[in-house]
Amino acid sequence: MPNLDHVNIHTRDAAVMIDFLTTLLGVEEGYRPPFGMPGHWLYLEGHPAIHLNVVERPEDFPQGMLNHAAFAFFDRNDAISRATATGYRLEHDEIPGAGIGQIFVYGPEGIRIELQYRQ
Repeated sequence: MPNLDHVNIHTRDAAVMIDFLTTLLGVEEGYRPPFGMPGHWLYLEGHPAIHLNVVERPEDFPQGMLNHAAFAFFDRNDAISRATATGYRLEHDEIPGAGIGQIFVYGPEGIRIELQYRQ
């Protein structure tokens, strides 16, 4: 059965994006194969779950095909603390009937990340 392996994000400013994702998700930068373009691999629990490609583009990400990426924390206080610590805009919501709360964090370059927690 297929599993989601990683998410690839194009960023103009890797340092800002890495800081945001480290604060929000607790990622750690790790080994990245020597591709012909600049980038970084960010690990969650030992797995390279987020791949960053450093690109040049004049504007932030437009709202498009991918609306957001969601990560399940299942600890409400930790999710709120991490989201608040980023300093970026937040929205709270919930999945109806599921007992799961959602925090949407609007980060650098137009990226949107969802943190889920059990209510």
